[in-house]
Amino acid sequence: MEVSRLILRNFRCYKAVEIPFTKGVNLIHGKNGAGKTSLLEALYLLSTGRSFLTSHLSDLIRKDHPHFYIETHFVRDGVEQMLSIGFDGKNKRIHYNNTLFQNFSHVLGILPSVLYSPKDSTLISGTPQERRRFLNIQLAQTDPLYVHHLMRYHKAMKHRNALLKVKSQAAIESWEQMMGESAYYLMHKRSTLIELLRPKVEAFAKELSEEEDEFDLHYEPSISLKKVEQVEELLAKQRPKELIIGSTMIGPHRDDMHITYKKGEAKTFASEGQKRTCIAALKMAEWEILKEQTETTPLFAIDDFGVHLDPKRSEILQEKLTSLGQVLLTSPTSSKEGLYIDKGVVHPEIS
Repeated sequence: MEVSRLILRNFRCYKAVEIPFTKGVNLIHGKNGAGKTSLLEALYLLSTGRSFLTSHLSDLIRKDHPHFYIETHFVRDGVEQMLSIGFDGKNKRIHYNNTLFQNFSHVLGILPSVLYSPKDSTLISGTPQERRRFLNIQLAQTDPLYVHHLMRYHKAMKHRNALLKVKSQAAIESWEQMMGESAYYLMHKRSTLIELLRPKVEAFAKELSEEEDEFDLHYEPSISLKKVEQVEELLAKQRPKELIIGSTMIGPHRDDMHITYKKGEAKTFASEGQKRTCIAALKMAEWEILKEQTETTPLFAIDDFGVHLDPKRSEILQEKLTSLGQVLLTSPTSSKEGLYIDKGVVHPEIS
């Protein structure tokens, strides 16, 4: 897959711009605050339906304007395609080629991508929610049924929690049945993904660190996988306690993915440099699995290239980039090559 151009209208600091991209590595450089990251944010939004910087799409609308519009053209499997999103503060309009969609779940996976940004440090240092989001985004790009069960599970849990809060058990069993069915699917998919990631993360981490760093991943569900077929029964068993608390305490929404360094918690025992190596390895593993499962070459985007790793490991990563298909890099370091961004204006090169 190859993205050929990106069109932005009233998106972040951009009024109206069309950006061309080429095969291989694309460098985007400029001063901090110039709008480099916004280009990656737009492509990430087109890929996943969400921003990696804000949970409010209204934040993406240019100041004093009523809406934003973003559009990308790309070639996948030899066919030129178009994907766009428009947002007016209330409603989204999603177009894939000539078809209009109201819900982004219908187009997830059409533009597969991996983003590697400074915020990814939270995959080790952050909350379980951050790691669940990582798993969800990866699985959503490859499995429409996973998206269905994720939405179904959270809808059922919302209704169950509402009943728990008012101490009512009316119809609660039907919601528990729905949660149990979807939990089974979600947990098995997460477990399978982590098992696929494990050897790849280990190999990439050793490659980046020249055999020094050893990382591993472990799935930590709130319900044992041995009992995953009994989720509905376990929810019923927990109900007396949860009627007091007013919320659901077990299920996929409480899962975690533990990252270990030499068999200890990476969060505690790995140095900052080693943690950054692990994140880089995790992102490369994510890209490789996405490539295998989508049978196309995903876009690989790195925000603030050069700040993630020390010079030696950055050099090793840079050598790897040529094998990752189309790559977009943002950097505050000036260069005579690539796209130069200055206050929302794109220049082909520095004059």
